[in-house]
Amino acid sequence: MGLQKHCKTQRTIGAVEIVVVNLNHIKNNVTLQRIARDGMTDSSFTQEHISNNTVVVSQKLTKAVLWLITYFLIALSFVFFANDNTFQELLQIPSFYTDIIFSITITFVVGFYLRKLNGKLNQEYPWFEMFKARLLKQAVLGVVLPLCLAMSAEVIYLYSIDIPLAKSSIINLELPLAFIFLLLVNFVSLASYLFSHKQTVIIKEQVIVNPPKSLEYINVQKGLLEERIELKNCALIVSSSKLVWLHTFSGEKYRLQGTLEEWEEKLRYSGFYRINRQYLSAHRAIQSVEPTETRKLKVNFVVPTEEVYISKANVADFKQWWKQ
Repeated sequence: MGLQKHCKTQRTIGAVEIVVVNLNHIKNNVTLQRIARDGMTDSSFTQEHISNNTVVVSQKLTKAVLWLITYFLIALSFVFFANDNTFQELLQIPSFYTDIIFSITITFVVGFYLRKLNGKLNQEYPWFEMFKARLLKQAVLGVVLPLCLAMSAEVIYLYSIDIPLAKSSIINLELPLAFIFLLLVNFVSLASYLFSHKQTVIIKEQVIVNPPKSLEYINVQKGLLEERIELKNCALIVSSSKLVWLHTFSGEKYRLQGTLEEWEEKLRYSGFYRINRQYLSAHRAIQSVEPTETRKLKVNFVVPTEEVYISKANVADFKQWWKQ
């Protein structure tokens, strides 16, 4: 970057997105289903659970090592690329060391930013459900913004080592190469997302041969009598003041035993969805939804309730469930 007398230096900003598919939650589902199917003992379950955790830890370590090595090699490649000087000659140039420090710093900063960005966008703007919005967000936040920030940092660096922009190659070399590289990074991120989704679908199809049956009714206590309420008549299960209540479509209200988390698990395959920390709703209990300025969703039920909202982190998952 500052090698004016001895070399023709390549300077650019880069980052690589390494996406490792983490199927740990699917492995846990596989293990639980094998217990139900094969009658595994507590001891065998514990051993397999420990084995699965060991594999996950190993994957995380591998991912971290690959992340560090790849970013480091990319940063160095931008310093040495198109350089016709020998390594011994480069070592004698003071700006050679600052070039390496600058390249490594920017590469890791941009790379870390892209990893965090893609993780957040995958949750809030899934490719399959919100393609147009995700494409726009990916282009602006994943390409344009890091490109502008990286080039701005490059200009400041050149100014700090007294190299005029007119004598630098930032416009003809660094800018187009950085743009191309960011496009490739985002393409790799998209390909990894699609591959991960495909693998998840395949594994679920292979494991869930006989899905659990849904509940047909819920037992409730009405005075001294125990009654059965058919599930088709159940609208909401609400947690309020550490108590759990069942609300029916006809407007009746019954006290339930257990926690909202326990009922969520019981009704997992019965068409109910966990709206938030207080509400568990039947599919047909939802009349409409309204977007808010904070990107949350306001849920309107067919039965009277207080104002209920879905957090923006769960909007995409809820819409996918509601459209089924």
